Amino acid sequence: MKKRFYKFLLFILFFSTSVHLPVSAATTSPTTSHESADDFIDMFEIDNYTAANPYILVNGNTATLMFTTAEDAKVSIRSSSIHIKTTNYTQDQELTINRLAETNQLILTVTTKSGISRSYPITIKTMPKSKHKVMPKITDTALSPSRRAHS
Repeated sequence: MKKRFYKFLLFILFFSTSVHLPVSAATTSPTTSHESADDFIDMFEIDNYTAANPYILVNGNTATLMFTTAEDAKVSIRSSSIHIKTTNYTQDQELTINRLAETNQLILTVTTKSGISRSYPITIKTMPKSKHKVMPKITDTALSPSRRAHS
């Protein structure tokens, strides 16, 4: 009988932990599209993004900017605490910015081989840092005092 009870208990514990969904997963729905797969892929083509409207991928406090220029160019990004620049002239641009604050006002400057520069203001927002650190809660159990007495 005990063996059966333990199997039942293990079954309940296993399925109650493996089926648990985070609150955000339970409340969001998947993104759907009626467009074909090729149309969906075309949406992310870098050729569709320019310096005035770059594709910005934010992950934590890091952002990657991607865009294409009409001709070969060097690119720089500047703010009060950030200065990043590319060294080669190219049309497909990709820059990664680390250690971003919650809201970042940046100036993106594109300089062509002929020396013509054009600047664009860009705002990048990241997720706010958690105000509270999650600490595990440690509690005494009925076994704790007896274990301490024997040590």
